[in-house]
Order: sequence, then structure tokens, then C-alpha cells
Amino acid sequence: MDYKKQLYLANQFQEMHRQDKMFILPNAWDVGSAVIYEKLNFPAVGTTSAGFAYSLGYSDGEKIDFKHIVQTVNKITQRISIPVSVDIELGYADTIDEVAENVTKIIEAGAVGINIEDGYTKPTPHLESLDLQIKKIQAISTLREKLGIPFVINARTCVYFIKAGKGEERLSIAIKRGKAYHKSGADCIFIPGAFEECDLSKLIENIPSPINILATPKTNNLENLKRMGVRRFSLGSAPVRSAYSNLIETTKQIMDDNKISKLLDHDFSYEIANELFARR
Repeated sequence: MDYKKQLYLANQFQEMHRQDKMFILPNAWDVGSAVIYEKLNFPAVGTTSAGFAYSLGYSDGEKIDFKHIVQTVNKITQRISIPVSVDIELGYADTIDEVAENVTKIIEAGAVGINIEDGYTKPTPHLESLDLQIKKIQAISTLREKLGIPFVINARTCVYFIKAGKGEERLSIAIKRGKAYHKSGADCIFIPGAFEECDLSKLIENIPSPINILATPKTNNLENLKRMGVRRFSLGSAPVRSAYSNLIETTKQIMDDNKISKLLDHDFSYEIANELFARR
């Protein structure tokens, strides 16, 4: 990776979080989807852990080899010229040092942002110890000076996503964690699952970092989210699930009805596809 290019992209990505307006971050699951996002003029690209897993035939939740993530990120950053942020889930490691080592590999692969979360879904849904998560974020933050790249740390709290605590407790837990992660070096706080406007307003008001929200059927009014002050809006695994949903529907028609009309019912011809993916 070209150091000057990566430094420029890192500063550019940081600036996107400082601007007083919301930006949409699409999430790629392979090189091709990342190229499409760039060609359609998105300012940056994130990755989706679920999409990476699905593309290899696995479910989400650190089921795939971390080497695949590093290799794919390296291929993406070599192919596109906009900032790339990488979802590393819980860090794919058991110790803080190992998490930091994995983040180093991701940044060395050309990324200028990482997403680290604090929620487990198995064996039962629960949050990582706050003290341990703070230490993880602090360790990751110190890497910026060591590597010479001011990459963006997007700290995700899964309070709402896994429904931690009682309903009325979630807001206070999320605010406490958001403040702690900000103080530990996070540049942005990601709170998927926060649906209610009253909660979202209080999160934005009480957490000093920019707030990142996930696209869902309940959080789909972009103008309203902009008005409320959401800074970063992630598409998450919605695009890859939409793509696979289309594949399932076309395949079911072939198998069940012996027809291929759904397979051909689009304007994305062979010639158009080749033109889109042509290297300039």
C-alpha cells in the first residue's frame, strides 16, 4: 500500500466524521461490490462481516479465517481509491494484544478504519466487560501513532442489537459505553438496533462522538436521521442479503417453474458488466 495515499485517505475519512452532515457508508462483501460502490460515487466503503461470511458459505459471527478478511481487504484497497473501513467484529482474538495485532494487519492491508464491537450472541446474548472493551479500544488507538496512519475507530455497542438489560436500562447503558469508548479513543460510536427517535435523540445529545446508525426497516427515513444529527449511516448486510435474495428467487423459479424470466429481467448486460468492471 502506498503510504502517502493511505495517509491521505485516512485524513479524508476522519474529516467525513467531523463534518456537520450525514454520509452513507455502503458495505462491501467482496472486491466487485466495493468497485460498484466506488463507480456509483460513494465517498467511502465499509465491509460487512456477515457478507464476508456469506460469500464463503458460512453464517456471521467470526466463523471464517481472519486471513481471508486481510486478503480480501488487501485486494479491495488495491482495486479502489476511496477510504475503506473494516468490520472486525470482536477482534477475532482472545487477548488484547492479539486484537491489536489483527488491527495492525488490517491497516497494513490498506484500510483506514476499523469497526470493533462489544456484543456476543452465543452461548447467550451478553456484552463484553466494559473494562476489557475500554482496554481493547485504548490498545487499538495507540496503534495510530505507531503505524503513522490516523485510522478511524468506530466503536460499536450492541446494547440494543442483542437487547442487553431491561428495555428502560438500554439507553443509560448505551450512553455510558458510548462516553467510555469516546474517552478511550473511538472516533465514532456505532449503535445498531436503536430504533426509537426519543432514544436516538438522547444518544446523540449525550455521547460526544459522532453517532453511526444501521439501516433497518425502522431506520430508513434518511432525511429524518440527518435532521436528528446522525453522522454516519451504514447499509450493513442489507445489500448482500438483497443480492442473495434475488439469487434465491431466480433459482427457485428455475427449479419450481422451469422458467428463467427472473434471471433475465434486468438491464445489466454482459457488455455493461464488462464496462463497469473495466480497470481504468
